[in-house]
Amino acid sequence: MSWKRARFKGQDVWVQVTADGELVREAGRVPIRYQAKVGAKVYRAAEGRVELVADAEPEALDEGVPAEDARLGSSQQVGTPGGYGKAGSRTESQAAMAVEAAQELVSRTEGKGIICFTDGACKGNPGVAGAGAVVMLPNGERGEASRSLGRATNNIAELTGIALAMQLLDQHDVNRDAPGIVLTDSAYVHGVLARGWKAKANQALVADLKTSLSERPRLTLHWIAGHVGIEGNERADALANQGVTGLSITSWS
Repeated sequence: MSWKRARFKGQDVWVQVTADGELVREAGRVPIRYQAKVGAKVYRAAEGRVELVADAEPEALDEGVPAEDARLGSSQQVGTPGGYGKAGSRTESQAAMAVEAAQELVSRTEGKGIICFTDGACKGNPGVAGAGAVVMLPNGERGEASRSLGRATNNIAELTGIALAMQLLDQHDVNRDAPGIVLTDSAYVHGVLARGWKAKANQALVADLKTSLSERPRLTLHWIAGHVGIEGNERADALANQGVTGLSITSWS
């Protein structure tokens, strides 16, 4: 499979090309990847946002792993992926669509791959913070974790939820090549970890999480709407709020 060097939103990427060196296009979007390594996630970016590097030669790379949720360069309002509105102000129809979208992700994965829900909570921003994560394995095993973070920002709490999910998988010796999904209701987390946003703060934590996710190449990170009654999301939120109260736990059942 051939790829060429390109630039997307100020970052170096590879864009997929045909044997003749033409961009691979589908509905005005082109496949891009941020890494050349085997198993790198492949996103679909708006063609007009991608600029080929002059005189770049095609490179033979593996096909990568599709990250179907990351439609980069879209015109959707930041913080409301999929047009589902914002927590606290969603209409009933937006909430229903949000639940349906999350359930579709879960149903596609249930019994076949790992399902992780993560969340963060903060009383004040910054303020007393906590993080939570729920991990469900295809064999029915379930892991849960909450962490007390002391004084922190909401974004740190949300990022730490991802870290907890990765720790649960590592502690349970879950195969690193296992497929699955990680579901966050934080547009910020989804942006800095899956959509190529530049982290202006929390750079070390973001870099560590990117490394952890890259070590599990068949896990894909998705944004879902929060506080619309999605069981796993509500449980992760409850665990995060337990962290706010000072409780840190890890359990498997």
